[in-house]
Amino acid sequence: MENCTIYSHHLEFEKVLQIVKSNLPNARVEYNDGGMQKTMVATIKGGFFGKTKVLKINYRERKNPSYKLEEINCGLTQNLAGMVNFIQSLPSQNDAVTNKFLYKVMAANCEMPFIAEPEITPAFESVLRKVVMELDGFIFAQPNKVFNKSTVQHFTDQKLDLIIDAAGNSHVQNIEVNVDSKYYDQTQAPYSEEQLKRKEKSEAYLSQNGIKVNKNLPCVSSSETVELRTLKEVIDRAYSLLIIAVKGEGIEQEYLIKTVEAKNIDSFSQKENQVYHSVSLDDQTRAYATWRYESLYTMLWALGKIAELKYPSEICDVQTIVSTIFEPSRSAFEATAQLRNTSEILDELDKTYRMNWACVDARINGQNVGGNINPSVVYERHYSLNWLTKYENQEWDDVQTHT
Repeated sequence: MENCTIYSHHLEFEKVLQIVKSNLPNARVEYNDGGMQKTMVATIKGGFFGKTKVLKINYRERKNPSYKLEEINCGLTQNLAGMVNFIQSLPSQNDAVTNKFLYKVMAANCEMPFIAEPEITPAFESVLRKVVMELDGFIFAQPNKVFNKSTVQHFTDQKLDLIIDAAGNSHVQNIEVNVDSKYYDQTQAPYSEEQLKRKEKSEAYLSQNGIKVNKNLPCVSSSETVELRTLKEVIDRAYSLLIIAVKGEGIEQEYLIKTVEAKNIDSFSQKENQVYHSVSLDDQTRAYATWRYESLYTMLWALGKIAELKYPSEICDVQTIVSTIFEPSRSAFEATAQLRNTSEILDELDKTYRMNWACVDARINGQNVGGNINPSVVYERHYSLNWLTKYENQEWDDVQTHT
């Protein structure tokens, strides 16, 4: 058996069915319409000495088709969110292509596992190429004789050229992201005066600092609708971030274990737990760990332990933030911790969200971001603020920073 998976923004399974029937005229085609999930099986009988060949295409679509990945409300959006996290974790040979590809992934509205037995024959390959071309799709595949542009799992475009593989390699110089205009016309609830004023204030701040402004970006949630993490959740998260960050700096495990016991730290995420128990860290994991200082900085600000979030042109003062949380006992730290009011947190989120868009836009277009801001600092701050405000209700390891 050989297989791959096709993804497309367009919901056109009938077109897929027509392509199969026209390209496999001798096949018996069976079709099961399950609404949002469909199945098509094309069987070509073998002769006296030939094997029967079978092509099966499963299909599922989003619960709410869109051009963005704003909510995780079905199996496909859950899969796409995981795919985005996977791609973001890869090294990148071509950042502009990778970032455009992330938008294409988030715009996918259907998924089609393409399963051929015993193999992808030339006739089946012809079907595959026409489907992905007609539906402006992309493919996730394991290497085989058809998908031979990489020796590891990878993504290809309509021509089966390599977009990116697990090693970060890329053979394409550009990728198109085409979106059906009808998804832009979905009716949205009107924004409140509070939201509009916050948006206007953030845009003015960006303009004053020479940072590109996109006036078409939506408002963040209002103080009436947002739900913040609890004080205990934020304190637990801060302590977990502390341990992971200092682990990244090479602090001995014996010392970390004593600190974890003394501070009663037991809220590591799944990924953090793996880092904490690792005997040694590779360079990528070490970088992941040390960047937690920026997240910790944001948590300490939210807890009222840091007076302000400084302009994100440079990394935080590590010595200051470590001493702020490490030196007092946990009970003393908790006694003076108090969450900032919702409006303050949303102000920072709105401003940071717009700065992160400017960073992503600059990367996509191969430009330097304005305002001398550090894109990595902005990203970590956006990530932390999204978690604080329960963006898409995702847990720490799964937080998205859509722009």
